[in-house]
Amino acid sequence: MNEEPRRRPPDAASHTRVIASGAEALRRARALAPALRERARQTDLDRRVPDANIAAILEQGLFHLASPKAFGGSQLGLNDLIETSAEIAAGCGSTGWVYGVLAGHKWLLSLFPVEAQREVFGDPAALVASVVRLGGDRPSRVAGGYLIRDAVGKYCSGIDHAKWILLGVGVENGDDPPEARYLLAPKSDVEIIDDWHTVGMRGTGSRSLRVKEAFVPEYRSVAIADLARGASPGAAHHNAPLYRAPFPQVLPLTLAGVPVGIARAALNVFVENQKVKMSGWPEQQIGEQSASFVRISWAGGDVAAAAALLRVDCLEMDACADGAATSPFDRARYIRDIAWAGQQCRRAVNNLYEAAGGSATYDTFELQRIWRDVNAATAHNSFVRDRAGGMFGRAALGLPPGKFDKIGH
Repeated sequence: MNEEPRRRPPDAASHTRVIASGAEALRRARALAPALRERARQTDLDRRVPDANIAAILEQGLFHLASPKAFGGSQLGLNDLIETSAEIAAGCGSTGWVYGVLAGHKWLLSLFPVEAQREVFGDPAALVASVVRLGGDRPSRVAGGYLIRDAVGKYCSGIDHAKWILLGVGVENGDDPPEARYLLAPKSDVEIIDDWHTVGMRGTGSRSLRVKEAFVPEYRSVAIADLARGASPGAAHHNAPLYRAPFPQVLPLTLAGVPVGIARAALNVFVENQKVKMSGWPEQQIGEQSASFVRISWAGGDVAAAAALLRVDCLEMDACADGAATSPFDRARYIRDIAWAGQQCRRAVNNLYEAAGGSATYDTFELQRIWRDVNAATAHNSFVRDRAGGMFGRAALGLPPGKFDKIGH
């Protein structure tokens, strides 16, 4: 094994607070939540996560949970990343989403050639956003790398704060089907299109981008087929199961904690409001609020069940020495569980919102923003119940995945 990248860049320690355990990460994230909640409404109005939020998360070292120790990271597991995302999202859903994206991409970057890792990790404050599917003209192979021309992409969460952008592309491959790859480009190579006007998750600033022309060197690329086979260039340099987790199932997991955190926030807000509302009521009137009591109970159960299921799956992946060998059934199960957990959280928030009364229609009512956020978050493809359920049903019956369902090799 090449030990060279295990030498930490000389300035990494001064910018990265290495976190020794998941419990420590949760303490740090929980301490940030009150300030994130204070800024949440302004985040929604600005359609952008405040610089202060990103700076605070960086200062606490939380963006580096999944970064390799070789480059000054904490190298904790998927479960720690998901639970930390939930804590941040409980303060502000949009900030939690951007955190899940940017911290998750530190993991994906760890699978790139070591030259690319050194280039990005050498600046501990550098964050990486992504476009999963870049449209327009297909990139072409040229001497030393790839040329992108006249391409566009949507949903680039966190682009306001990123220095680098991961671009999911299909590279022209002669008479053969296009080769699926991730290309890593500096943000200076892209033009941001301010089109993020949405019903919820407004603060994520998940704007579109355009690439007029950009060259990406070979060392800043990785074949998605290699990721799926567990043969990525970077994985050989980092001795931890985290970097051999099953691809692509691990990608949506970095977002799976966000609906959990949002739903926990909704439950807390609803309970706080009910306490205030009932504080001056006579005992008999309080006793007649059984519908609210039941909704609190069931919402709490839904969120707890969602979090527990995700925890089981994450711990399973964290303990797996070779994620590439994960069975098609388990791959489909992970996909199903992510969608199920997200939809349980959505249902919990919707049930609470229904019981909140006319006050919930006001933009200034905190639960209204939370309700918009959870419904927008779970519209993400990873949380679509019908898609995930169909994939699992086929796997359970021993059928191959559908033509357009990429669940494994």
